[in-house]
Amino acid sequence: MYMGLIEKDFYTIKELAEALGISRISVFKRVRQGSIRGQKMGRNFVIFKKDVDLKKLFTEVKTNKTPS
Repeated sequence: MYMGLIEKDFYTIKELAEALGISRISVFKRVRQGSIRGQKMGRNFVIFKKDVDLKKLFTEVKTNKTPS
């Protein structure tokens, strides 16, 4: 209802994908391969803000360092 007013401690896959400018599938792959630490909650994954360095991830994404 007032999601804009609530401060969350985590990102969803969709939110992180939008922040990094990559697809949701790319974020899923990185979570599954361990380059992004995520936790399964029900049917979804969440990425805790304390576990992710957006500047570092953004740099890796922009230099095309895709996990193999």
